[in-house]
Amino acid sequence: MPIRKLLPLFFIGFLLTSCATNQQDIQVLNSQLYNLSSRLDSLESRLSAVEKEVARLSQNQAKWQKKIENLALDRQEKLAERQAELSSEIDKLQAEQLRLNGQIEQLLYLQQQDRENLQDFQNKILARLQKLEEKLSSSTVTTNKKEKEEKVVSQEDLYQKGLDLFKKRLYEDAQAAFEEYLKKYPKGKRAPNALFWIGECLYKRKLYEEAILQYQKVIDQFPKSPKVPAALLKQGLAFLRLGDTEAAAIVFKKLVRQYPRTEQARIARKYLAKLGKN
Repeated sequence: MPIRKLLPLFFIGFLLTSCATNQQDIQVLNSQLYNLSSRLDSLESRLSAVEKEVARLSQNQAKWQKKIENLALDRQEKLAERQAELSSEIDKLQAEQLRLNGQIEQLLYLQQQDRENLQDFQNKILARLQKLEEKLSSSTVTTNKKEKEEKVVSQEDLYQKGLDLFKKRLYEDAQAAFEEYLKKYPKGKRAPNALFWIGECLYKRKLYEEAILQYQKVIDQFPKSPKVPAALLKQGLAFLRLGDTEAAAIVFKKLVRQYPRTEQARIARKYLAKLGKN
C-alpha cells in the first residue's frame, strides 16, 4: 500500500494507543486497522483492474470509431463518385436530347419543304400535261378514211391481235388495234391494258409527250388497275427521255410512295439514286 495512504492509519493508531486504557483494546484496534487496510488494498487492486479495463475499452472504442469514420469517409467518396458519374450521364443525355430535338426540327422543316416542293412540282406536271394535250389537239390532222368491212372479232381476239403486232414491232398497227378495241369495248376488262399498250406503242415510236398523256389516262381512268405502277414508271422514263429530270423524279417518288412493294418501285428507286433525288 502507498505510504501516503498509511499515514492516516498510523495517525489514527497513535490516537487510539494514547486513548486506550489497556493492551487488549489496543490489540482489537490493531486487528481492525489491519482488516481495514486489507480491504483498502483489495479495493485498490480492483480499482486498478477497472481502470485497465476502462483503458482497454477506450482503446477499442477509439479503434471502432476510427473504422466507422473510415467506412463513412469511403462511402462518402464512393457516393460522390457515383453522383459525379450520374451527373455526367445526365449532361450527356441532355446534350443528346438537344441534338435529337434539333434533328427533329430540321426533319420537320425539310418535310414541310418537300411537301411544298412536291405540290409545286405536281402543279408543274399538270400544267405540262395540259400543254401537251393542247399541243396534240391543235396539231391533230383530220383525215377521211374509207371504211373497210371488218370481221366481227371477240374482245380477247382483238386485244391479242394488238399484242401480237406489238411483239412484231409493228407499233403503229398495234396502236390501231388497241384503239379499235377501246372504241368497241371502252369498258371491257382489257381496257386499262389497252390504254397502257397504246402508251407503249407511242413510247417505242419516241413520241414521248403523247406517251406521257396516254399513261396518264391509265392512272386517271383506272386508278385501281394493276397497270398503274407500270404506267407511272414509264411516264417517269418518258420525262427522262425529254430531259425533264424534275418531273421524272416527282413521278418516281409518287410511284415509290404509293406502290412501295412493287417491282416498278424498286426500279424507280434506282433511277432516283442516279438522279440524286432519293
